Amino acid sequence: MRITHDIHTHSTLSHCCYDPEASIANYVRRAAELGHKVFGISNHIWDEKVPGASRWYKNQTISYGLEARDSVPADTCGMKVLIGVETEYFAASDTLGMLAETAKQFDYVLVPHSHIHMRGDVMPDTADVAALKEIFRERIAKALPELSADQVRRMANSLGYTDYDALVASGIFFPPTVDFERYCAEAMLSSFSALMANSEFIKLAAAVPVSIAHPFDPCGLTGETRRRVINLLPDDKLTECFRSAKALGVSIEINTGAFKFSENDWAGEPLIRVMRLAKAAGCKFTFGTDSHSLAGLDKIRRADDLSDIIGITEEDLAEFVK
Repeated sequence: MRITHDIHTHSTLSHCCYDPEASIANYVRRAAELGHKVFGISNHIWDEKVPGASRWYKNQTISYGLEARDSVPADTCGMKVLIGVETEYFAASDTLGMLAETAKQFDYVLVPHSHIHMRGDVMPDTADVAALKEIFRERIAKALPELSADQVRRMANSLGYTDYDALVASGIFFPPTVDFERYCAEAMLSSFSALMANSEFIKLAAAVPVSIAHPFDPCGLTGETRRRVINLLPDDKLTECFRSAKALGVSIEINTGAFKFSENDWAGEPLIRVMRLAKAAGCKFTFGTDSHSLAGLDKIRRADDLSDIIGITEEDLAEFVK
């Protein structure tokens, strides 16, 4: 099936977009050339009314999202142009970065649960890392009694996760005990389930169209590690997750940027199984390139083959992208 929408795109208003050509005007022009009927802008946003934003999200506020609406050209080439947002779910604190009432200012909301590279926020610390931070807290407090408890905590948390992981793996403080790949898989299942039960998310799903961005794609992992993590996700647990999304009327995104196959080579792409389970559970779907550049919009043509491989038909699409 030819896919004629793309609702997961990031313009220069998102802090992760570095392509100066990725203006909304350029996006709209290229989307029309690609034959879209519906096109959406979904910059990263954290609602400033919600406490707990990370440093990265802190300045990406509602005004950034609304600014996108003012940037849409008068001539949209016959397309329906939607202004949405991609917010965030911090599973570590069960915090949704967007209030349902605020979301009514937008046409739709994308909610990711698998930005596991945002460790300590999206993915809670492993037991090993948590134990290591506690050792640091105790030793810093003992060595520097003049510091406040908050200063001690911030110093103990000041290393990057590459450093924490290396120290855990070294066995200097204690033998490593956590299977990190299995932990990532279980964390994604847990975060999806917790998101579906989050009271503000339930309100959000009732207020505006919602789609789960790149579900069960462990962002930040690559190659065989990524494949192994996805392959650790059991069919029955995935089915439970997707049934809960269907019950709330929440769509599932098929993210063309998440499929890491070589062109036309589907062998071993584990997300195909995941999306087929979502289809079997009766979920509705949206498609998105997750483009952070003008050239990235062209990845939507992968969606044509993906829809056929997974078995997506027009009836399976969410109403707001038709």
